[in-house]
Amino acid sequence: MRLTERHPEVDLETLLQGFAPPPRFRGATFGTYRPDPRYPSQALAKERLRRWVHDRPQGLFRKRMPGPQGIYLDGGFGVGKTHLLVAAYLEAPPPKAFLTFEELTYTLGLLGLREGARRFSALRYLFIDEFELDDPGNAQMAAHFLALTMERGLRVATTSNTPPGALGEGRFNAEQFKHQIQSLAKRFAVERIEGEDFRHRDPGRLPRPLSDAELSARFREDPRPKSLDAFPELLAHLRALHPIRYRYLFGGLQVVYLKGLEPIPDQNDALRFVHFVDQLYNLGLSLVASGAPLESLFPETYRHGAFAKKYGRALSRLAELLG
Repeated sequence: MRLTERHPEVDLETLLQGFAPPPRFRGATFGTYRPDPRYPSQALAKERLRRWVHDRPQGLFRKRMPGPQGIYLDGGFGVGKTHLLVAAYLEAPPPKAFLTFEELTYTLGLLGLREGARRFSALRYLFIDEFELDDPGNAQMAAHFLALTMERGLRVATTSNTPPGALGEGRFNAEQFKHQIQSLAKRFAVERIEGEDFRHRDPGRLPRPLSDAELSARFREDPRPKSLDAFPELLAHLRALHPIRYRYLFGGLQVVYLKGLEPIPDQNDALRFVHFVDQLYNLGLSLVASGAPLESLFPETYRHGAFAKKYGRALSRLAELLG
C-alpha cells in the first residue's frame, strides 16, 4: 500500500484520547535513563525533575505544591529530554496528559482557548514535548493558556531546544511579544541539559540510502506490514494534510519504504518532512529509503537558519532509522 492513498481524519475525541507518550518512549523511565558522566547537568536534571513530580503539599493549610509550578528542560537534540519527560509522566499521579506542542495548539484551535483551558485545568500534570513558538499567534495563545491553567494549579513540564527567553527568535518579530514571552518564561524553572546527541551520528558519516534496485528487492522480501511511496509524491501528499494528521498515516504498518530521496528546495516542504520523520520515529516504525545522501536533503541555508535545530534533530533521527 501507499501512504499517498491514505487521507486520515482526526476528530476531537480521538485526539483527546491519544494524549499519552508515543510507543518509542513507553519504556522510558527514570531508571532506564543513563546520564553521561561527562555532563553533570544530565543527572542533575533527572533528579530535580523526579523530585518535582513527587512534590507534595506540606502542612494542613498549604494547598499549593512546593517548588516550581513549571519545569522547562532545555537542551540540544539527542540529550534525552523526551526520555526524561516521559519518565516524569509515568510517575506523575493522574489525571495527567502528554502531548506535543503542535498537538496542544491544534487542540486549542478546535476547542477555543477558554474551553481548552477549562478542560486542561482539570488535570494535575501536563507534559508538553518540543515547546516552540513559530509564529506570533502561538506566542499569544501559549502565554494566555498557561496563565489560565497554571493559575488554577496545573503543573506543567516541557522540553525545548530553545531557552524560554529566546522563544520565537529568528522566526517572527519576537520583540513585539516580549511581554508574553517573558511572562511565560517566569512560570518555569529552567533545567539546562548539556551533552552530545546520544545517537552519536557524525554528519560526515551518515548512513547511505539504498539504490532503487536494492530498495525494490528489500521491499519484495519484507514480510512485515509495509508501505512504498515515491518521495516527491509523498511531499505533495503531505502538503494536503495538516501535520497533526501525519501520525495517523501509519496505522497498521511496521515499516515505511521511501523511494528516491532528493533535496527539498522549499522550506515549507522541508518542515513538513521534519514533522513526518518525528512521527515515524516516535511511533517506533522502521524506515528503508533510496536516493540522495541524507546530508543533501536540507539546503545548508536551512540547516543554519531559524529552524536549524529541527533539521539537526531530523537528520539525527533519520540516521538512526536508516543505520
